[in-house]
Amino acid sequence: MEVANIEKYMPTVYQAEILVKNNLETYRRQGIKAFKIIHGYGSTGKGGALRTGIRHYLDQLKGAKIIADYVPGEEWSAFNETTRKVLDLDNSFRKDSDLGQMNSGITIIVISW
Repeated sequence: MEVANIEKYMPTVYQAEILVKNNLETYRRQGIKAFKIIHGYGSTGKGGALRTGIRHYLDQLKGAKIIADYVPGEEWSAFNETTRKVLDLDNSFRKDSDLGQMNSGITIIVISW
């Protein structure tokens, strides 16, 4: 399971989008089908700009068919249909410590089915 820790760089939303794009391109070239990004939840307790900005960006990528889908961390559960598809796609995600933890600080990006 590939993990990109975007949060550690403390980027702006724009910089985070570039980091996500770079990771996406790298993993696509390597034949990776899905990966996890750590973006953090935000320090205000209401959800940070980075989390919401990245997810908005992922909505755009999904709409443009650049990515297949994504799973917000709070939906990263075996009860979620997309999560189950990711688990079937890449068995290593079954060992993810965030699986079922409702972690708003992560998002799983599905590059392709």
